[in-house]
Amino acid sequence: MRSRLVYKSLASEEFLPNQDLFEMGESCSRNNQDKDITGILVYTGKQFLQVLEGPSADVNSLFQKISRDERHHSVELVTFEQDVEPYFDDWSMRLVDLYDLPGEIRQFFTRKYEHEEEMVIVPKRLLDVNALLLDVRAICKNHDLLPFVKKTAVAG
Repeated sequence: MRSRLVYKSLASEEFLPNQDLFEMGESCSRNNQDKDITGILVYTGKQFLQVLEGPSADVNSLFQKISRDERHHSVELVTFEQDVEPYFDDWSMRLVDLYDLPGEIRQFFTRKYEHEEEMVIVPKRLLDVNALLLDVRAICKNHDLLPFVKKTAVAG
């Protein structure tokens, strides 16, 4: 049975976005593919928002590992759903740094979502969280944003 887990967290003070994001992607790509986990990791400049989709036991195990990662804190489960149609099954894991997106695309997000110093704030309401995730997915599918969007697996 496939499940979908969404969580948000705050980046640790020691987190170095470009270097740490790259290292996370490199170290985790094999793990996600081996466990049939797909999804997206969105970094806003201060916060993470991640979707993990895959077999329930593997998603839960990975979330436990992610929760202990020192690169972030204040990990909050947004939603967990079982027996779902995946939204991100075509990506082993996609990493999107909203803060580093080209200006016009970043402005789309800052006009639509609450923000602080041009950094999008992950919404509080589930409906708005899902809207943000689907907007990010649509932008990724319709624009060539590399190197801002990495097509690597990212998780634990």
